[in-house]
Amino acid sequence: MKKNLIIALSAFFTTWGSFAQENSEKHIVAKGETVTQIAKKYQTTSNAIFLLNPEAVNGISENQVLLIPSSGNTMLQHEVLAKETLYGISKKYNIAIEQLYNLNPGLRENGLQIGQLLNLSKKTETPKKTPAATNISTDSFRLIDVKPGETIYGIAVKNQVTVSEIYELNPELASGGIKENQKIKIPVSGNLMTEPSKTNDKKQTSKAANAKTIIVEPKETVYNISKKYGISQEQLLQWNPELKDGLRIGMELIVGKPTIKKFDLVKDEPVITGKTDNIKIAGFRNDKDIKELVLLLPFNLDKNNPDNKTEINKILNNDVFLNMTLDFYSGALIAIDSARAMNLPLEVKIFDSKESNRSMNVAQLKQQFDFSNTDVVIGPFFQANVDAISEEFKDTPTLIVSPLSTDKGKPYPNQVHTMPNTDIVRNEMMEYLRAQNGNIIAVLNPKAASSRNFFESNFKEVKLLDAAANGAVTKSQIEGMLDKTGVNYVILESTALQTAIDLVNALNSLKNTYSIRLAVLEKHDVLDSTEINIQTLADLQMLFPSVTRENDNAKSDRFAAAYEQANGSTPNRFVTRGFDVTFDVIKRMFQSEDANIFDYGTEQVENKFTYVNENGGIYNNAVYIMYYDKNLTIKEAK
Repeated sequence: MKKNLIIALSAFFTTWGSFAQENSEKHIVAKGETVTQIAKKYQTTSNAIFLLNPEAVNGISENQVLLIPSSGNTMLQHEVLAKETLYGISKKYNIAIEQLYNLNPGLRENGLQIGQLLNLSKKTETPKKTPAATNISTDSFRLIDVKPGETIYGIAVKNQVTVSEIYELNPELASGGIKENQKIKIPVSGNLMTEPSKTNDKKQTSKAANAKTIIVEPKETVYNISKKYGISQEQLLQWNPELKDGLRIGMELIVGKPTIKKFDLVKDEPVITGKTDNIKIAGFRNDKDIKELVLLLPFNLDKNNPDNKTEINKILNNDVFLNMTLDFYSGALIAIDSARAMNLPLEVKIFDSKESNRSMNVAQLKQQFDFSNTDVVIGPFFQANVDAISEEFKDTPTLIVSPLSTDKGKPYPNQVHTMPNTDIVRNEMMEYLRAQNGNIIAVLNPKAASSRNFFESNFKEVKLLDAAANGAVTKSQIEGMLDKTGVNYVILESTALQTAIDLVNALNSLKNTYSIRLAVLEKHDVLDSTEINIQTLADLQMLFPSVTRENDNAKSDRFAAAYEQANGSTPNRFVTRGFDVTFDVIKRMFQSEDANIFDYGTEQVENKFTYVNENGGIYNNAVYIMYYDKNLTIKEAK
């Protein structure tokens, strides 16, 4: 049975440019305060606070010091100092380089200048102050006892008050949560306006939908427990298979949570069936509405749901795509468990997209499932199908998140590309190399005109060397272009095996005379050849870009331990991707009340998300720059 897991995501810290700091003031976080509340207090936006305090994206704590834009200024600027680079500034403020270009016309063409004021955000209207009439009088409340299984949202609905009002009267709930038999204050009904629901037909959260572990007390029966928590006896048995051996005093039972296992595709009908057994989580801070997230994943149950486990195991042994889907799904479930632990007012639905790499029946999907209340859809997997869904939802506020594809697709304004495409990866790598202020050389395939055009159009400072028609490159050709005083970054921009072998051998023989680093703008299989020694690549400390962090770190170690505890196996990159994408999307859904939830960057277990609007679409520009260290480990370049 799957357990609730809380993945503790460590914050990271940064230093600040002089102008941004001078135009800000400090705020010490009080107990129970949220970023949204602080933004309202200072008449700024949550995104402006995140820009000055990137670590706040992962949550804030009591007594933490935050930088706040002063005087309600929501347009932040940075004064460029000597030796600063665009790459360094983008990392300092966790903002995409492309976004800096968009915010500063002429920057791409003219570059940085010392003393230049660089726009870090758009100038936005100052939020209006909350009317005093909505403030709660602390004299107008009554005390109630929290009953078993109750949530803040359920209590709010029952007493016809809002979640916000409960938190305002009981600030300790924001950090400590709600506990059975706890006394909490409830506004006297009728004195305050009731919070409107998102839509009239949005279903209320039931007790049974909130995961809870209970201890069986003396004289309790299955019938009494099912009635107490508003669930059926069949559900209780489904969630607790051990009940088939009878109910025992002291037994731990799960109520309100479906059993979800990787092999439940046989007959157990987990949450991926058309019946849509929903996961609902409720009661968080000032959020007014339940938000709905749909995972649209290609389980293809019509062909992957045989009558016995022997057959499903046979399918899993042969179907790589299904295994990838189930791995992504298992990671997403941990993200949902984490959201449940945070008590977010979230409803999650999992639908079978029944897609292939060729097509998906969007019309049938809309007939089969109800998307009328959906805020965000994660999926499907293939970009052509993501585009088809985006086209169908283009006139709605629903966001469509592409979780795995690196294809550019079509730039729909409601479509979010979480995977950096090849152009973004190459540009980010070049911006890093440019920021090192070294001598950059690119070795090209003479038949690949696009590579030459890439450098000549965007990076004119790069020296270009064409390999011979047969791919050969000589040591003398390379040495003639090297700088004796600075660091030389030599880019292999060819997939020809002969070019790779010649270049690596030439650089290896020159590395004791010159300071040399080998680099690639994207991973080449040619470097995996047995004719190229990996130790040589390590000696040259080869730099390469990656959309995932490829080295071990404390964050990934914690996630791996939590996943192994829940599933009995080590997470692969699809599992981690499932968690990172889902958890990042959920946190953004509830992070602030600002219109654009993609104005700030985040980092999860193995993936970063720093978005930019480009040609009408929303694209992730975050790329890791990695390198082989001399001891054959992979490290992140700083």
